[in-house]
Amino acid sequence: MILRRIFTSLSLLSLLLLMLPAQADLEIVVTKGYDTKTRIAVVPFYWSGTSVLPERIENTLTNNLVRTGRFEPLAPSEMLSQPSTEEGIYFRDWQLLGQEYLVIGNLTPLPDNQVKVQVALYDVVKKTRMVRVTQNIGVYQLREFSHSISDLFYERITGVKGIFSTKIAFVTRKSLGGNQFDYRLQIADADGQRARTIYKSREPIISVSWAHDGKKIAFANKVGDRWKIFIQELASGQVRSISDARGYTSAPSFSPDGRYLAYVSSNKNSPEIYLYDFQTGKSNRITRNTYIDTEPSFAPDAKSFVFTSEKGGRPQIYRYDLASKRSERLTFEGSQNLRARYSTDGKYLVFVHQLEGRFHIAAMDLATRDVRILTQTNLDESPSIAPNGTMLVYATQRDSQGVLAWVSLDGQVTNQMKSDFGDVLEPSWSPYLN
Repeated sequence: MILRRIFTSLSLLSLLLLMLPAQADLEIVVTKGYDTKTRIAVVPFYWSGTSVLPERIENTLTNNLVRTGRFEPLAPSEMLSQPSTEEGIYFRDWQLLGQEYLVIGNLTPLPDNQVKVQVALYDVVKKTRMVRVTQNIGVYQLREFSHSISDLFYERITGVKGIFSTKIAFVTRKSLGGNQFDYRLQIADADGQRARTIYKSREPIISVSWAHDGKKIAFANKVGDRWKIFIQELASGQVRSISDARGYTSAPSFSPDGRYLAYVSSNKNSPEIYLYDFQTGKSNRITRNTYIDTEPSFAPDAKSFVFTSEKGGRPQIYRYDLASKRSERLTFEGSQNLRARYSTDGKYLVFVHQLEGRFHIAAMDLATRDVRILTQTNLDESPSIAPNGTMLVYATQRDSQGVLAWVSLDGQVTNQMKSDFGDVLEPSWSPYLN
């Protein structure tokens, strides 16, 4: 019975979140970070114009770095100087302040709402410039530039590709009175800002999934008395559905090459996993048994997928090999394990893990099969991993409200996303976007 609610993605977790009251931008608050952090000084950028800029690059850059839990920026009030060019840098001053890295920048107004931006990152210990960027951009492109600079500097310092220019899709729910609700599928920057609605419905929207090229999003929406899968082209806004003649469809997942969409259908009575071929427009049934199989998710190499099945008695995670057409059980700890997702390198799985009646997010090292519980709240669901594999976003509750939260894959960093529009659920992290 529990897994049948999972099949429609109205599992115990989703039902409880959907029953909560609905809330544009999300404010992310760091609740836990690393004990030892990289010390960096981001000097306020010099702006030679007279108008007020719509975006302060240094503020967005600082906020991005803070949210990773790995950085400790120096407050501007504690700086001995605030240089905007390389000639004004005295490395000894920054060394005395214990800084490891320094960022400076300046902006110059140009005609036609253009701005010339010069930004540089320095290694204070080595007294060297690591990277400098000079670019002319539109004044309303400053936010995109801020995220791209954050990505660049983060990678130069840590060696890991940044995720600040990615997006997060999620669903919001707002009561309209009585039994009427407004559901919206939204996309926001990875920091929760600039949320925009791409799809609306009076019925629940669930199982949000990005295509690996970042150009499409699939989701399930209740239409009348059944669920249908919809695929939306983000550039054009065009929406089309994949539906069976009868039964329910849900839990879509794109293959890494974009050719297939794995999904769940009950058109043969028992919920099973199917593969839809975008080239032929046809679906092939993959799993065949009397148990419920649901929530497929492809491995990065597309040779297999993980899914949830109750064939062991209770919901657990299995892996299906497409070549051999055989499946193996992966999870044994906990009373239930649901909705697994691969890390981008294929080394880890993250999933919903039930322990002593509580639902947490856990990660499994596929080489050792060791399971680590990442979250401490009681009703966590819908984990989705960032494309660099360092963080994941999930849905949880705070003060009887559905909210989104972040946690690092090592469990050392946790953030929560405040919202102004009620319940937020069903998050899905985008791939890297051009």
